[in-house]
Amino acid sequence: MDAYNILTGRGVTRLCHFTKLRGLVHILSFDDGILASDSIRSDIKNVTDIQRYDGELEHICCSIEYPNTWFLNKVIQRDTDQIFREWVVLYIDLSILEKRSSKFCCCNAAKDRGRYIFNDINKIGTLFDYRTATGRQRSNSMLACCPTDDQAEVLIKNNIPRDYITGIAVGNLDVAERVSAILKTYNIQDISVYLSTDVLSTNWSVKVRNGCRAEESKVDYGKE
Repeated sequence: MDAYNILTGRGVTRLCHFTKLRGLVHILSFDDGILASDSIRSDIKNVTDIQRYDGELEHICCSIEYPNTWFLNKVIQRDTDQIFREWVVLYIDLSILEKRSSKFCCCNAAKDRGRYIFNDINKIGTLFDYRTATGRQRSNSMLACCPTDDQAEVLIKNNIPRDYITGIAVGNLDVAERVSAILKTYNIQDISVYLSTDVLSTNWSVKVRNGCRAEESKVDYGKE
């Protein structure tokens, strides 16, 4: 059984990757979509691309079902850019696992400089163990699709083509309108915009550990 089937078997519907709103144009305007850190031009790299303590510069960090908003909060705190402050979460079709090689980690991949990263698909189930290798414990009512450690990661090699981006989650209506404008500019109609303060914060963790999904509302940017 491959990684895609293992994860879909648990009810996983998507991967997540957060990026700065400023960088969204670069992602959506090219077929290559999301690029690994070693493929991004230095003038458009953000702090998440520069400070890669996992050493996996050929891979793109993604999380399972919900974003790693703990790390996102840290990134926002140390971001020195006082003008472009907004971040968004990209939803990625899980079938990317059938097109790109990948690695996995039961926790934040940067922990102990990548010590817990593996590529053995037979170990993917350990992401959902009652207690992980780092001591993180899951609740009895936790959603089956969510890893035990909220910061568990999937690392996708090289790039994630734009066609695999299925949605963009934002934290407020202002950003939703700006994202919608970008999509209209590039005549992209197959990517949905979702408004969710839960997804853009750590609120989702409490909900999934109690067996509930985070609240998300689809924004209809197709209407004038």
